[in-house]
Amino acid sequence: MKVGRNDPCPCGSEKKYKQCCLKAKQDLSLQSKIILSLGGVILIVCLILLVSSIRNYGGEPTNRVWSEEHQHWHNL
Repeated sequence: MKVGRNDPCPCGSEKKYKQCCLKAKQDLSLQSKIILSLGGVILIVCLILLVSSIRNYGGEPTNRVWSEEHQHWHNL
């Protein structure tokens, strides 16, 4: 059975549904949307950082050269 906005609230508060449980349900929905949006933004930022770190990886450190004689990296 569907409860209308102006019907008495099924929780027994003697208020209209729109002034009682519907309002709480809509607030929760807004909080869920905000949390999901923030999670999406964090995920996108992480993916951008991952892609940029993969692009910058060239296999050898920048401003350094490998010394075959000493078998380690030297700063330029």
